[in-house]
Amino acid sequence: MLTVVLPVKNEPQLPSFLLRLHEVLESIPESYEVLVVRGDREKLNNPLPPLPNQTELKCYADSLERAILLGFSSAKGDKICVCDADGSHPIDLIPTMNTHLTNCDMVVGSRFLLESKFNQTFFRKFVSKVFVKYAQFFGSNLTDPMSGFFLFRKKILEKVKFLPYTWKTCLEIELKSGGRVEEIPITFNNRADGISKADLGVATKIFKDLLFEKL
Repeated sequence: MLTVVLPVKNEPQLPSFLLRLHEVLESIPESYEVLVVRGDREKLNNPLPPLPNQTELKCYADSLERAILLGFSSAKGDKICVCDADGSHPIDLIPTMNTHLTNCDMVVGSRFLLESKFNQTFFRKFVSKVFVKYAQFFGSNLTDPMSGFFLFRKKILEKVKFLPYTWKTCLEIELKSGGRVEEIPITFNNRADGISKADLGVATKIFKDLLFEKL
C-alpha cells in the first residue's frame, strides 16, 4: 500500500487538489490512502471532499516536520509519499516515483537537476540554494536535500531518530537511514494560492539545528 502524507496549512485550493491527487493515485496498480495533516493554527479549515481512502489528522505545535512525522506514524502503507498540497509539486510523477522505488529505497523529486525546472522568484531560488549548501556541507549527496516531494520505503525509518527540526525531513532520512536514494527531475511551480512558509529565518534555524547536532 502507498500512503500519501499531505502537510496542510491554509491551502485555499485543497479540495480541487485532492480530487486531482486521487485521480493520479487510481492509476497506480495497488491500494493507497491519503492522510491530510492540518496544524492547530489552521485558519481556513475548508471542508474536504468526501473521497475514499482519505483521513484528516490534526497536528499540535504547528510545525511542518511534526505534521509530516504524524503522517508517518499513522501510515498504513509500506511505502510513503510526501508532497505539498499547494500545487507546486508535479503529483502526476507519483506513479513514476513509485516505479523507480523498485531499484532503491527512496526517490526524491529534485528542483536542481539539469532537466529540472524551478519556476520561482530570484529570492526563493536564493533561499533554496542556501538550504542546499547548508545540507551538502553537513554530508548530503543530493542536489535537492530540502525537497518536500519524496517517496520511500517505510522500513528505512527504523534506523532514523528524528529531531524536532523545522524543515528537513527528507535530509534526515537520507543521512540517517542508510538507504539507497535516487533523484528524478521535476518542474517546481509557483504555488497556486496561499503563502509560502520558506524564508531566510527558516534557513537560519536549519543551519543552527544542523550545527548543534554535529557538535
